[in-house]
Amino acid sequence: MNYLINILRHGVQPHKHRNYEIIVCTKGTGVFHFSKKDIEITSGEIIIIPKETVHYSSAVDENYEIIYINGEFNYIFELTTPTVIYDNSRGDGVVFANMIYNNRFANNEYITALINAFTLFLLQNIKTDTEIFLTVKDIIEKITENYYDSNINLSHLLKKSGYAEDYVRAKFKKITGKTPTEFLTTIRISHACCLIKMYRNSVPLGVISEKCGYTDYIYFSRRFKHIMGVSPSEYISNFKHGI
Repeated sequence: MNYLINILRHGVQPHKHRNYEIIVCTKGTGVFHFSKKDIEITSGEIIIIPKETVHYSSAVDENYEIIYINGEFNYIFELTTPTVIYDNSRGDGVVFANMIYNNRFANNEYITALINAFTLFLLQNIKTDTEIFLTVKDIIEKITENYYDSNINLSHLLKKSGYAEDYVRAKFKKITGKTPTEFLTTIRISHACCLIKMYRNSVPLGVISEKCGYTDYIYFSRRFKHIMGVSPSEYISNFKHGI
């Protein structure tokens, strides 16, 4: 997927996009203007703007700064109006946005992994009254919290939702763009990338695979290469040579 990622410290004229746009206010205060309402945004607040929504913005103070990410998020979000999400107490939303911006010229697999992690964060924090969305959100949280468990039973999680397993599985894919298994794999490989980057050669890859829920290193390596395009050892080598 191609993304448009940039930073702005001033307002913009009226425009619209053919894709969703995620706005993260990292500093100061500004206002986003839409046809039916204005939304003030301040540091730590995030706006998801649906595609084809006309909008413009203005700075309220000189410290105003936003990071925007434009991309084909329609497979994740089903929004018809601009939606505000508030960052958590740790400021993870702003941290994600800065990581994505600072790595915007990195290889496509890495930036995609960062954006996937960020969208999962948004899904966990978005507010909605839709019962099935809340159910899927609960499953997302359980998978995210237990990704390291090699015995995690996704079928059991789906059945516990109270819906028919096939129904909630289909809704899960419609909302996240992935099956529960694909979602779990993405979470595990994203964490593996973080651990590899953090520890490089100081922790064996076999240990990292186990920490991410894989008891079979060969299978882990295959899943890693399928998502990242390179094997775990090649991924380490890329960091060594500054790729």
